[in-house]
This record gives sequence, C-alpha cells and structure tokens, in this order.
Amino acid sequence: MRAKDEKIIEQAKATAIKHLKSKYELEVEITKAKMLPTYVAIEVILEGNVIGNEDQSFGISVNYETNQTSDFSMSPELVEAIRTKGYEPFDKEK
Repeated sequence: MRAKDEKIIEQAKATAIKHLKSKYELEVEITKAKMLPTYVAIEVILEGNVIGNEDQSFGISVNYETNQTSDFSMSPELVEAIRTKGYEPFDKEK
C-alpha cells in the first residue's frame, strides 16, 4: 500500500472514532479498513466494534476529501447500547 493511501486510511479511522465518541459517547476500535478506488468513490469503508465488546459492531464510511461520515450500520447489540446511553441512533436530527 502506498504511504499516501495509508495516511488517508489513518485519517479516516481517526475521523470515525472521533465521530462515534462525540455523537454516542462510544469508545471504539477499527478492525478493518478498505479504501475504495477513486473511480468508484472517494471513501474509506471501515468496520469496527466497541472496545471490549465485539458483538457491538458497526460499519461506517468516511469521505476522505471532506472528512464526512456516512452509511453508518450497526449490529442490534450496538443499537441497544446506544439507546441505553439515551440516544436514538436512527434519529436523523442529531
């Protein structure tokens, strides 16, 4: 992997971790990262889970030009954990 791509992936991981911490108070780790070819999309696809709980897993995309997250998917266990913290993960307003 090229050094530039590695830097993009590391930035995307940091963006996703920061987003999930600020939005849902989650401490997460990224377990998989895949950079899409630029002709497909300018995104890095990430998978991970809440630290210490692999059942609370998620997938999230990060646009590496804007640092915006999108396409957040969650396991049912993670949905329940987020709701336990007092958040509604499917509320588009937050």
